[in-house]
Amino acid sequence: MEYLSRGSLEDEASGAYVPLTRAKRLMIDVLRGLEHAHSKGILHRDIKPANILVGHTLEGKLSDFGLAIPSGHAAKSIGVKDYAYILHLAPEVSPTRNYSVQSDIYACGVTLYRLVNGDTYLPPLSPGEIIKQSQAGKYPNRSSYRDFIPRPLRALINKAIQIDPSQRFQSAEDLRHALEQIAININWQERTSSQGKKWSAGWGDKCYEIERVKSANNKWEISVRKGKSKRTLRIMNALCRSNLSKTKAEQETRRLLQDFVLGKWK
Repeated sequence: MEYLSRGSLEDEASGAYVPLTRAKRLMIDVLRGLEHAHSKGILHRDIKPANILVGHTLEGKLSDFGLAIPSGHAAKSIGVKDYAYILHLAPEVSPTRNYSVQSDIYACGVTLYRLVNGDTYLPPLSPGEIIKQSQAGKYPNRSSYRDFIPRPLRALINKAIQIDPSQRFQSAEDLRHALEQIAININWQERTSSQGKKWSAGWGDKCYEIERVKSANNKWEISVRKGKSKRTLRIMNALCRSNLSKTKAEQETRRLLQDFVLGKWK
């Protein structure tokens, strides 16, 4: 095998979220590899950040087929260890129900969820509780995403991790094509302070900042800045908001952040 000195995506991310454009590219690379495996009748069964190696040009490579089995077979029937990575285990998989292409799709969905949100969005639970909540569609939390994750990407991930396998993408190719259609134009970096949150990003030859802070009388305000560098940032008055309730401020911030990601403002 080739030597990949950069290690795995788990090494690269270290539990944090990765830039959206990076997450998209890596997942597309992984899905191409999975398409090939599925075309040969092979189920991976262990898709997760630790099993995505980073290539010399920063591409993602699906690795570790130690738990892979031929489609339509039970692991025990062919002498493969019946191990399951609980965090990414599809809810339909059990001792009496075999893995399938849709089980691998589910694992891809959870992997992408972790990449765009970071591991703090997967609260630590016991294995039994994780299985119970995943079967109820509550783990991962389908309504809990970072503010800048656009609706089309949320919908794609939520479809990939549907409880009912028939409601998921029916192939790695379908999931890849859907992901390729989502435009991602900007990578926000999020910081939290005692007064609120700030997001910063570069887009082409411009820098942007969005800040949501608490003001007087328990109200909130949102400021949007643009410039050729951080030192030349100027207020984009038309996009700023003030005297907002906390709920309204959160809604407005999400809208602004996602509009930038989808390319509405430049």
